[in-house]
Amino acid sequence: MSSYSLQPGEFDQIPIIDLSTLRSPLLKERQQLAREIFNTCTQVGFFYIKNHGIAEDLIASLHEMAHRFFTLSDKQKLDYYIGKSKKYRGFMPLYSEQPTGTDLDTPKSDPSPGAFSESFDIGYEIAADSQRTQNDVLPPDTYGLYGDNQWPGEDVPGFREVYLRYFAEALTLCRALIRIFALALDLPEDFFDPMVTYPGATSRMLHYPPQPVANEVRIGLGEHTDYECFTILSQDQVPALQVLNARQEWILAPPIPGTLVVNISDCLSIWTNKLFKSTIHRVTNLTGQERYTIPFFFGVDYDTTVSVLPSCISEDRPACKQPFKAGQWVRHQLTTAYVGYGPEPSVEN
Repeated sequence: MSSYSLQPGEFDQIPIIDLSTLRSPLLKERQQLAREIFNTCTQVGFFYIKNHGIAEDLIASLHEMAHRFFTLSDKQKLDYYIGKSKKYRGFMPLYSEQPTGTDLDTPKSDPSPGAFSESFDIGYEIAADSQRTQNDVLPPDTYGLYGDNQWPGEDVPGFREVYLRYFAEALTLCRALIRIFALALDLPEDFFDPMVTYPGATSRMLHYPPQPVANEVRIGLGEHTDYECFTILSQDQVPALQVLNARQEWILAPPIPGTLVVNISDCLSIWTNKLFKSTIHRVTNLTGQERYTIPFFFGVDYDTTVSVLPSCISEDRPACKQPFKAGQWVRHQLTTAYVGYGPEPSVEN
C-alpha cells in the first residue's frame, strides 16, 4: 500500500496502483485496494492503473484507428464536424476547444487561443454498453447529451466497431472502479450502482501536432480540471501530460507501458466535499513528435442529483456546493469548452 507523509497535494510523482484485486471475491482484498485508492485520491487525484483488464491489443487497435482518422484530409474530417451534431459529437479542428478553467464556480478570464489539438468525440449509446441489449432504449434526454454519434464509415473501415468495443470495456472497468471508490468512502459498495445504469460517459480521440515553431510553446490544452466523476486516459509513447501539485510545480505524467492514467474529476470531488482532489492538469507537447491520446470520461446518469455526502461535511467543512443535476453540470461545462453551443439543448419539432 502507498504511504504518504506529505501534505495533500505535495506529491512529486504519480503513483501506480495494481488493480489485480479489483474484482476479488474477498472483501478484505477489495477494502485494501480501496484504502490505497483513498490515499491517492485525497493526496494526488491522479494515479496509473495496471492489470486493469482491458486488452493491450484492443487499445493498440483503437490508437491505430485514431492515426487513420487524423490522417484523413481536412475536407474528409469536416464531413464529421461537431457543428453538425446537437450533442457535442464528432470532429473538432485545431484551436476549437477552450479549457473550462479550474475553479468550480468562477468563469475563466482571458480566453485562450484554443487548444493546439484536434479531436473526435463520441458519447454513450446502447450499442456501447455490454449491460444493455438491442431492445433497450435510452432514458429521456433532458440535457441533450445521449447518443447521436457521428461515425467515419468507409473513410476509416472498422472504426465504429473497434471504438464501441473499447467503450464497452472502459464502461465495465469504470463500473467496477466506482464500487471501489464507494468502499474508499465508507459507503455501501453498491452505493453508486443505481446511478450508472445509463452513465454519462464520453470518449475522445486527441491528436496533438508537434510544436510548429521551435522555442514557441503552444499549450496543447490549457490548465483545467475534468468535470465528470473520473477520467481514464490511454496515452501513446509521447510525454506531454502535466499535473499541478500544491507547490505550483508541474509534475510530468509520462506514458508507462501497460498502464492507463486515472484522474478524479469535479463531480466526484464535489460529492466528497473536495476530499478527493480534482487536480489541475494541462498538456504541452514539446517533443517534436505527434501525440495521440484517448481519454474516457465517466460520469453518473445525467438525471442523478450530485449532493455532498453527509459524512464529508463538518462544522469547519460546510458543503462546497448545493445539490445539482449531473447533466446540467456537464452541459454547462461543455458549453464553456465547445464554441457554438448553448446552455440548453436545442428544441426540435
